[in-house]
Order: sequence, then structure tokens, then C-alpha cells
Amino acid sequence: MASFDVILRTRASLHPCGEPDEFVSTYDGVITCTDDVTGRSKNVGRVHALKVHASLAVDQGESLFDVCDCHSQELHLLHTLLYESKGYGFRDPIVEMFDAVEWNLLVLDYVVLAPKWRGLKIGLLAVRKMVDLLGSGCGLAVSLIAPLRHDSHALLRVPPSWIPETTGKQGRREAAVKLRRYYRRMGFVRLGRTPYYALPMTKRMPPAEKLLEPE
Repeated sequence: MASFDVILRTRASLHPCGEPDEFVSTYDGVITCTDDVTGRSKNVGRVHALKVHASLAVDQGESLFDVCDCHSQELHLLHTLLYESKGYGFRDPIVEMFDAVEWNLLVLDYVVLAPKWRGLKIGLLAVRKMVDLLGSGCGLAVSLIAPLRHDSHALLRVPPSWIPETTGKQGRREAAVKLRRYYRRMGFVRLGRTPYYALPMTKRMPPAEKLLEPE
């Protein structure tokens, strides 16, 4: 038997004057597997997430647009998609659809597993745990649910074998459908016609035991 854990790491500057993107926390983590008999642990996966602290930005008079634009193209796009153009809250259609009254945003970037541990819903449980641990004060958790590019292993700092192989457009489409089906079990729904899926933080997620049940 074995036990699995997710270990998250973040950092923040103590300098009073910094860049706007310091209102974005980065969480880099590993999924570990510990043998219950020997006590030996090894890394079997990696996770990555971002949290946009919109409520802190408004308290300190920092433009949320500048926060997202300074950080990355992805957060720039998410700001345009989700937030009021010159404010700090989510756009009215987003609030109405998801009851997203809190201003902070959790972005689940990726979960990647060693081949041996795929198909056991470990990745899904890791996503659920990250939402539990990091979602406080957030109105939404969002994720771009799509297969990872095969050449992304260097950027993610994992062996090439950890990136599932997909053949052609049809293979990527089938892999995306499977991933999205997993996320829907947690309550994620598609954001309009975009490739992003969102989880309203007011929604009660199914317990871990439920997620492990056969579909």
C-alpha cells in the first residue's frame, strides 16, 4: 500500500515597493508517493497554480489590469475574459452565472503524473486538494483543460515520458474530452466558447471518496 500527498511551495517579497505582479502568488508543487511499509517517498507528479489577489490590489490602490498584464499573457487574457475592465470584481455575467462575489481568482495551471500512476484519479484528487487549500477568498477557480504539449517537459522540469503522447488532432481532441470529463465531476463548467473551465467557489465539491467511484 502507498500514501499520496501534494506538497506546495510559494514565495513573496518583503520589499514595500515592488512590481504589480507581486499581487499574484505562484504555487509550485510535487505529488509524492510514500510506501507504507518502508516509509520511502518519491515524486510521482508535479502541479502548478496561481492566485490573483484582487482584494489586496484594491486595498493598496494597484490596478488589477496592471497586475495581470505585468504577470503574463495568460493572466492578461483571463482579466479581459473575467474582470471588469477598470475595476476589481468579476463582470456581471460571470457573477450571475457563478455567484462569484469574491474577487480573488485561482488559476489551476497544470497537473502532470508519471506514467505508472495515471488512471488512478490521483491528478483529480490533487486538483481538489489545491482548490481546498488555495481557494479561500476566491470567487472562481479556472483551468485551461487541454493535453500538455509533448515538448513541454523541459519547461515543467519532468522527464519526457511524463507527458502523455497524443497522435494528431484527433488524438488531442480525445485526450481533451477525457480530461474535461474528469473536471466536470468536480463541478467545472465551460466558460462560454472559450477553452477555459470554471469552478464556482460557492459550489460544494463532491468528497474525495465520490471522485474515486467508477464513472
